[in-house]
Amino acid sequence: MFTLFEELFLLSIHEDKGTFIKSSIDRIKPGVVGAVLAELALLGKIQTNDNHRLRLVDNAPTGDELLDEALSALKEAEKERKWSYWVNQLNQKSEKFPKVITNRLIEKGVVTQDDDHLLWVVPPPFHSDVQASTKYLVNRRLRDIVLAQADPGAREMALLALLRACGLLELTFLRDERRLASRFINKMVVSAAMTDPLAQTLQEIETAIAIVVEDD
Repeated sequence: MFTLFEELFLLSIHEDKGTFIKSSIDRIKPGVVGAVLAELALLGKIQTNDNHRLRLVDNAPTGDELLDEALSALKEAEKERKWSYWVNQLNQKSEKFPKVITNRLIEKGVVTQDDDHLLWVVPPPFHSDVQASTKYLVNRRLRDIVLAQADPGAREMALLALLRACGLLELTFLRDERRLASRFINKMVVSAAMTDPLAQTLQEIETAIAIVVEDD
């Protein structure tokens, strides 16, 4: 239904004002790049190698503009490089991401645009029986995993890890929930990475994003 970078992006839209939450604007940029990489990992296009570097395993186009541009950059690399290198490289080419992703959310019927404001479509697409925004549904899913210990899928684990890496748990959790959420997400990712190669890759992406955000 939605890519990781679309879901991460919509979480940064203010529920009532229809503008982007100011505290998230700078931190969301490397997060979206991380979401692009995580999406490629979920599709089996990339993985981490034994030296904790990004390995391209399938460069066939996906049909998605943002994913295929990232694949093209990875394909041109002369050697396998660290994840933080790729986050920095792709982050330099991310100026168009906000406009492209916003247009995609509009096309998918998640929001409409009125001047500089985005208005939530209620009921949301794919959930005609729910009188809430798509952002509410994504947040509810993530909160259920952390606070009600619902079983996470790889996609949910990736999104939670990205929020934590960007320091944006505030987009989903209340102030007194964030420390618990951070510990839970870290434990979940580390535990999964011990046996699951995909989780190992998601862990590498989370670490790389956190480094870039901290350096900024």
